[in-house]
Order: sequence, then structure tokens, then C-alpha cells
Amino acid sequence: MALPDTETILALAGLVTTGVLWAVERFLPGRKRIGYRVQMDTAIGVNPQAAHSMVQLRLLRENREVPDATLALLRIENDGSKDIVRNDYQEPLTVDFPGRTIIGVEVPDANPSTLTAMLGRNGGLRPDGSRLAIPRVPLNKRDHFKLLVLLSGSGDSVTLDGFLSGGHVRRNAQRRGPSTPSLALGATFIVLVGLLGGLLLNSAAEEPVRMECASGRLTLDGSTAFAPPIRETARAYEKQCPGAEITVRESGSLAGLGNLDRAGRSAPNGSPAFIAMSDVPAPRSYRRLEGQPPVGVVLLSLVVNERNGVDSLTRRQVRAIYDGTYTNWRQLGGAEQPIRLVSRDSRSGTRRTFETTVLDRSEPGVVSSFDCATKDRDRRARVTRCEVNSTEDLLDTINRTPGALGYTETYAATKHAGVHTLRLDGHEPDIEWGRQRDYPFWAVEYLYTYGRPEDGSLTAKFLAFLNSDTARNFMRMYKHVPCSDRQSAPHDVCRP
Repeated sequence: MALPDTETILALAGLVTTGVLWAVERFLPGRKRIGYRVQMDTAIGVNPQAAHSMVQLRLLRENREVPDATLALLRIENDGSKDIVRNDYQEPLTVDFPGRTIIGVEVPDANPSTLTAMLGRNGGLRPDGSRLAIPRVPLNKRDHFKLLVLLSGSGDSVTLDGFLSGGHVRRNAQRRGPSTPSLALGATFIVLVGLLGGLLLNSAAEEPVRMECASGRLTLDGSTAFAPPIRETARAYEKQCPGAEITVRESGSLAGLGNLDRAGRSAPNGSPAFIAMSDVPAPRSYRRLEGQPPVGVVLLSLVVNERNGVDSLTRRQVRAIYDGTYTNWRQLGGAEQPIRLVSRDSRSGTRRTFETTVLDRSEPGVVSSFDCATKDRDRRARVTRCEVNSTEDLLDTINRTPGALGYTETYAATKHAGVHTLRLDGHEPDIEWGRQRDYPFWAVEYLYTYGRPEDGSLTAKFLAFLNSDTARNFMRMYKHVPCSDRQSAPHDVCRP
């Protein structure tokens, strides 16, 4: 048998050495490493010199064109063998885009979701010309976050630098994905619209299709969980239809239904210019309320004060908390801290959803606390529990109350300081329905009118506008799954 030549032996030795060094670097005890990948770096637009270009795309911000616009998507992750804490950062992470200027940046994905709020605190992500400073956030093993960056100018390089005690930062191999602008935009531009300050995608070859406008006044009232995307959609409609004035209130789902019923009974003729938003179907006693096709699915989360020391609960543990079996977080592996329950009031659709999908029964009937910290209303109660009227009140109360536990819509929780969202039965809420089917805590969003709205009225026109791309983009922005997007929301869930 012929022996391998010298070049072959050296090549094999080089491969073995490389493999050994990689294994030592990756798995050496105590090794800390942050890896990053540039998953997309794509020009927004079509070359105007290309003869086959039918439509030229332009990106406008505040009615000014962004020259040489590009979108970059970065994934930053702890892919070492050791958790990384804030003190490990000897120098903060900095992303550099030479030759380009950063116009805006957002966090479209983070695991755990609490990283989104951490990255936004105290000034958060700070663009300075071509450079972006990233806050020192703790990253446990396999934690990651993504940055979606809008840029102006020419350039095609991206670097991330930083210095870790006992580790380093390195660029990982690319994962190949869509390479054409159209596919990349289809995956990411929906996140960008609205998040970076009113960006518009226009066609230079075709006039944009004008929407049908109606003038007058319209009120929407009800679900606090659904109010944020509805409010953004209402502003977009008003901007395109100057004769329309739309007010969005957040009285709670059942309160909104009751307000619609009263408005209808007192209206002199026909249907009032009023739409109720609800996380739950309207009670049968409201005979004149007419349900519209469901609009979307809102993702909900259990939330805790960040000092509680827990990241995950099962539904069985949650039920045991609410019946008084567990009264201190140390019983669940957390901090030495009494458990305090912060609930929504009885008019809340989010509370109804929590009771039916997580608790499997009604919450305890007794409100034992006024201040949410002590049993100052009923000292004999098994649990310390208070009630608040809105999503913002609940999150503020969770933030200032050590040991607090509550529930709310996911997007608002991830944007609020001092609050952590929990995994439920090992799963996190995810806007992609296929990745969160096993997550139990979500609700369908319903809209109701008093009788059928008159054709051509502002009520009818705005209901139609809720099926537009603009409305769907705002829903996705707030981590809602649009029912009109059949690839995300199952048809049976969104069936009227």
C-alpha cells in the first residue's frame, strides 16, 4: 500500500489541529463567547438602469427620501459554554457600518423576550453615525437577540467589536437565506414599518392606490390589549383621510361592549359611530350587537417583578399560587419574597382569557389588598391580591411591587422596565403561529357594532381598512397575529 505523501499528511494534520482548537475554544470550562451573524444586508430598491425593472422602490422618512437605503439584520448570541453577566463586558459591544449612516434600529426578535426591554433602557441602542453602541445585557447560554437596522449611504461591510473578560467576540459563519431584495423585504419590512418613525414604501413607476375615505367622528372602545395597534391604525387612517376623527379608548372588553350597547340604545336613528373591541365574545344579552369577522390573535403573557428570581412556570404551579398553596417565590426556586397577585378587574377580557386558558377557574373572589403589597383589606385571605383597571396600571404595579405576579399582552410587557415575561409550560409566545401552537395563553380579538353600519359610513370604511396591509403591519408590530394572514393564523381560530 502506498503511503500518503507529505502534502496530504500536512493537510490532515491541519484539519485535526483546527478541529481540536475549535473544540477547546467552544467547550473549555469557563469559556465565554459572543458570536454574531449578518443574516441580511440588502439594498431597498431596484436598479433604475435595469431594463426589466417594472417598479422602482423608494424609502421615505418624514417625507424625505432616504438615499441609498439598505436594511441589515444581525443576530447576536451567546454561543459559548458560560453565561455572560454585565460585569463581563470590559468594553461595550459596538456595531460599525463603514460608509453608511444609521437611520433607525429596532429589536424584532429576542430570546428571552425580556432582552427587548433591557436593550431599550437608559437610552438603549445608541446610533452615532455609522456606529451603534449596544447596552451591556446579560446573556445566558443560547440567549440571542436580533437587530434590524435601516441605513443610508454606500458600503457593504459590517463588524461587531467588544471585549469580554475570559472570552471574546467573533463572527460566525453565515446561514444562507433569501438573497433577493423582494424576499428579504417580505420577511423583515413588516417589522420596519411604523417602528422607525413613519416609513413609507412608494412606487416611482405607478401611482399608489388611493383608499376610500369617509369623514366624521368614530369611537372605538374596549380591549386594552388591542388598543395599541388599533390606535396606530386610526392615526394612519386620519393621516390619509383628513376629514376623519377617530378616538380610541381602553375601558376593558366588557365595559366597551356595554358602552356600545348604551350608545346604540340612545342613538336616534341607525347604528352609532361606535365600535367595541373585545378579547371575548359578547354576552348573548346584547342582542343588537353585530359581530364583525375576527381581526387577529393577541399573545398574552404572565409577568413578574424582575427581582422575583423565576423565569418559567407551569399552569399547575400558577393554579397552586392562586389557591394559596405557594405563598413565597422560594418555594418555586426564586427569591425569598412573598407572592403578591396583581389582577385586572372583572370587566377585562384579558382576565377572562387568563381564567379560561391558564387558571381553569375564576380568580379568587376576594380582593384582599388595596395597596397590592399587604392584606390591608382582608387579613384572613389566603393570598395577597389586588385589582387594577388597565394594562399600564398592571405593569406599573408589577414594577414597583416586589414579589408581584400578573398577566397582560406580550408586547406591552416586553417594553416595560422592571418587568419580566415568563415562559408558560416551557413555551414562549411567538408571533409565528407554527412556533407557538403549544403556548396556551392567547385570545382572539373581536369587533362589534350596534346593528349593521351604513354603507359608506366612517364605521364601515374603517372596518374595511383593518384588512389593509397597513393595519396588518401595525398588528404584527405589536406581536398580534392578523386573521387576514391565513399563513399565520389558523382559519378555524379566526372563523366568525
